[in-house]
Amino acid sequence: MKETLLYVVLALFVGTAIFVTVREPAAQRRIAPRNFVTANGTRFIADGRPFRFVGANVAVMYREEDRARMPETLYQAARSGIKVVRVWGFGEGTETEGVLSVGGDRADWPRVHPFRRAPDDWNEEAFVHLDRVIAEAGRNNLRVQLCLTNWWRDTGGVTQYLRWAGINDAAAENQPFGINVERAMLFYTDEEARRLYRQHVERIVTRTNTVTGTPYRDDPTIMAYELMNEAQAPPGRWHERRQWVAEMSAYIKSLDPFHLVTPGTWGYRSAFERRAWLAEHQLPGVDFCDVHNYPKDDLDSFVDSGEALRDFIINRAAAAFSINKPLVMGEFGMGPDGYKGMTQAEWFRAYFESSLRAGAAGATLWILTPDTRRGYGITYTAPRDASVFAEITRAAGQFEAQQTAEPPPLVFDAKRHLIPHQFAFERPPGAVLAQPKIIPLDEGKTLLYRFLPEQAARGRFEKMDGGAGYVWGAGVGFFEYLVPGREERRKVGEIVVRANLQPVLPPDGRGRFTASRVTLYINDTNCGSRMVNLVAAPQVVFQEWRVDKLLPRAAAARGLPLSVRFTVETDADQPFGVNISNFPEGYQAGDTKPVEVKIE
Repeated sequence: MKETLLYVVLALFVGTAIFVTVREPAAQRRIAPRNFVTANGTRFIADGRPFRFVGANVAVMYREEDRARMPETLYQAARSGIKVVRVWGFGEGTETEGVLSVGGDRADWPRVHPFRRAPDDWNEEAFVHLDRVIAEAGRNNLRVQLCLTNWWRDTGGVTQYLRWAGINDAAAENQPFGINVERAMLFYTDEEARRLYRQHVERIVTRTNTVTGTPYRDDPTIMAYELMNEAQAPPGRWHERRQWVAEMSAYIKSLDPFHLVTPGTWGYRSAFERRAWLAEHQLPGVDFCDVHNYPKDDLDSFVDSGEALRDFIINRAAAAFSINKPLVMGEFGMGPDGYKGMTQAEWFRAYFESSLRAGAAGATLWILTPDTRRGYGITYTAPRDASVFAEITRAAGQFEAQQTAEPPPLVFDAKRHLIPHQFAFERPPGAVLAQPKIIPLDEGKTLLYRFLPEQAARGRFEKMDGGAGYVWGAGVGFFEYLVPGREERRKVGEIVVRANLQPVLPPDGRGRFTASRVTLYINDTNCGSRMVNLVAAPQVVFQEWRVDKLLPRAAAARGLPLSVRFTVETDADQPFGVNISNFPEGYQAGDTKPVEVKIE
């Protein structure tokens, strides 16, 4: 507990120190050496000039062939115009410990060169090889981004740290990718797991290169440290990962104040997750934002064309720029067969050009390798990938020529990009399916408009579907029903809107959410929100809004059309969609139907 408090204090101290330094006179500030890469707003600076780059993940660390051909791999990277290589400076456990039978990537196996065989059994040979990699990168004028551990099991990673901490069930063969996410989350909070990780961080960051004699903390070849490869956290648990990032980024800065740090948290797929991603990257110890994307594997990112990829990257750039930090596309890849009618080379061109135009500071492909059999590998040992290398070289020249190019104005309009992706539909004006049943009540003094759920005239949600008797949208968005205009005018004292609503909870929320906040708009007037709770059929929690606001009443009195919109706002405390459906069989409520608008 004392150690935990120490690092909380350290995180606060470092955050305070950074806050204070911007107020010191320029002569007293601790400024990074000129040849280091630093972050200045949304740009990187190196040697006093803007620094934008094409980068590559490189296979140089684990297998014998990769290690033997490491100098050649780095030479080929530099020869192609690549300026930054991402290197994995980790490896926990041995080949016989935590062996994968499901879900892992065995491309870096056999694991005969771990950095750490056991908590107190360090493998100096692996550290020396990393020294050689950094020295060779320096000889080729390459910068190195060093990643410090892995969420996934292929190299040990989080589940191995937890096993050493006495938690043995984070690795689970019956779970996707062989990881029990709920148990693996203990990595962020368990004191022993965090202590073991900090030991590795300290051993790397305070090391002196045995080849060059230069301490890592003084080496400009090292561009940045990445805390973890693709650090995961399910919805509702992001605060645990954020606290871990705050602690570890502050710890690195306490050992090495000048090298850049990025969390390595993959990215985001929803408006709700985007908020957590931004909060994490706003931490004082975090210097830039990093995003990964693989169209064929990550279907929830909805990148299935060059245009969709452009929108994806613009959205992430706008998020990074909203907190005034650079964006790097830290991993992206495509197999030799291409995808959705685009060749592999065309996808690489789209990644590079979209990153460049959106103002990204870098675009780092997956993965440069001598192995022609490696999935997503880009190999220099066979002619197969010549067209991809042509795109790499072309892009490197474009990045070099546009070091000072300004991003388009649209990426600085953060409000346009709060939602990563939405599906939408709109029925033609006057569509029969969108027309309600109109029922006069109280001798015509009241008009009741009754809609079936699927009679929504418009909809827009992050995911969306519907059918006979229901319509649903996940995440942020709205469904809109249109009350038609009429010729006669009438006095209107109140508008009553009633509906059978349910939330659409995230599938990976693991029961941590049970409601969604839904706001009613009538003709763009906010008529209040409701926390819509999940209930099991045949129960019904009837949602009712009684609206006496002037503008909607005035429009209804004049016989103007009314737009009735059930909305989940981007800033809602529980933005978990809405399901509008028929009342369940046997529900006794007279002839009340799912969506009613009553003008009284």
